[in-house]
Amino acid sequence: MNLFSVIIATTDGPVQVQRLAKEDPDVHSVICLNGTSEALRPISGAYDDFVRKPTGVIEREFGHPVYRMDISGRVSDGRSWQLGVFAAHFLHNRAQLAERTEDATHVLWLTGEVNNSLDVGTVEHVAEKLERSAEMLLSFAASGQQVILAFPRGNKGEVARGLAEKKTGLAMADIEQWPVVNTKDLTGALAPYTEDDQPGSTGLEIPVAGNTRAERFRLAWVACALIVAVVGFAGWNMLGEISRWRAMAANGVYEKLLHDLETTKMGTCMTCRAAAAIYPVVAGFGKPGKRDIELSASELRAPYKRTCTSVRFAAVSPEERPVLTQNGGRFAASSAKGLCGLVYRLRNAGTQPFYGWLSVRVRSSKLARTSYSGGTEHALLAPGKTISVSVKIPNWLRSDVTYKVHAIADGVASEDVMRLMAGSSSRQLNAPGLGEWSLMHEVRLAGK
Repeated sequence: MNLFSVIIATTDGPVQVQRLAKEDPDVHSVICLNGTSEALRPISGAYDDFVRKPTGVIEREFGHPVYRMDISGRVSDGRSWQLGVFAAHFLHNRAQLAERTEDATHVLWLTGEVNNSLDVGTVEHVAEKLERSAEMLLSFAASGQQVILAFPRGNKGEVARGLAEKKTGLAMADIEQWPVVNTKDLTGALAPYTEDDQPGSTGLEIPVAGNTRAERFRLAWVACALIVAVVGFAGWNMLGEISRWRAMAANGVYEKLLHDLETTKMGTCMTCRAAAAIYPVVAGFGKPGKRDIELSASELRAPYKRTCTSVRFAAVSPEERPVLTQNGGRFAASSAKGLCGLVYRLRNAGTQPFYGWLSVRVRSSKLARTSYSGGTEHALLAPGKTISVSVKIPNWLRSDVTYKVHAIADGVASEDVMRLMAGSSSRQLNAPGLGEWSLMHEVRLAGK
C-alpha cells in the first residue's frame, strides 16, 4: 500500500502532518504541536472553521465535524495551509496518511488556499517556501521516496523559478509537479495511488482445468490474444489523444492545448497520461526547428569622428557591426559608448515558409516605458526572408539596460502567439512543438 507523508509548506520551513484523529463532536477541532497538549493559536480556531459546517469543507466532504491534528512545527495564521490539511484528511480517510516520514512511499508537499467551492487560490512567497524546504525534499528524493509538489496553478511560474534556482539543487532531483485549480484535481491525481491493489480482480478468468499440451497451447493463445487486445486498445487511445493535440497545434490553439495537456497529466486515465508524456516528442514533426531560423543582432555606430546625432538626422549612415552569440542564451554585451542603436533580425534559414514573430522588450531598465523599449514584427517568411526590429539608444542613457529578444516560428498564423507577442509581458508560451527562442542582450554603460 502507498503511504503519503503530507508536508505543509510555510515561509519558516516545512511542517509535517504527524497524526490525524476524530474527536468528540461536542468539542472543537484543534492543531497541536508534536503530539503534546500545546494547542497552536490562532491556527486551531481557523482549523475548526475550516472543518466544521457551515463554514468548513472537511465535515461536508468526509462526514465528521471534529478532529485533532498533530504537526511537527508552528504554522502562521494565513490560509496557505488549507490545501495541505485537505490532502491530509483525504489520505487519512483512506488510511494512507503516514505518521512518520520514514514510513512513507511518497512525500506530498503542498501550499494553497481552499474556498467553500473547493477552488484552490494562489498564495504568496511560494519560491521562498520551496527554498526553505529544499534540504528536506532532497533528502526524501535521495532515500528513494517519490516527492510531489501540489500547488495552485496560478503559482506555476513561481514554482518553476524556485526549482530552477541553482542554490537549492532541486533542478536535478526527481520531483513531480501537480498544479491544481480545484481539490478535485488533487484527489484525481492521487486516485491511482490510493486505489487498493487487488491482483486477480480484473474479471478476466481463464480456465485451468486439465493439463494436456493442447489445453496449455489454448491457454497461451488466449493470453497472447488478450495482451494484443489490451495493447492495441491502449495504443489506439493514445493515438487518438495525440492526434487531437496535433490538430490543436495545427490550428495554433496553444493556450487550449497546454490546458488540456495539464488536465490530462493529472487525470486518472493511464493511457491518456502516457500519451501526454509522449506528445512533446512527436509535437515537433513538420514544425520549424532550430536549424530553420537564424536569430542575429547588430550594433549601429556612428562613423569615425561623427556622432549619433548626425546619424539620427540622416547626415551620415551608421556603421553596422554584428554582435556575437554566446553560450547560455545571450548575445555578447555591447558598450553604450558611441552606440546609436541596435537591429535584431529573424531569418528563415530553412527550405519551407513559416510564420515568424520577433519581439524585443526591455527586461530591466528605466527605459521600460519609453519609446526606446523595443517593438514587435511578424510576417510570413519565405526561405531566405527576414524580419527585423530596430532599437534606438538614447544619448541620455544613465543605467545599464538588458533587452530580451523573443522569436517564435510556426507553420500557422496563431492568434495565441499574436496575443502573447503583442502584450507587454515577456513570458514564453512553452508549447510542445512550437519553435520558440529567447536571447538576452545587455547594453553596458561602463566607459560611456
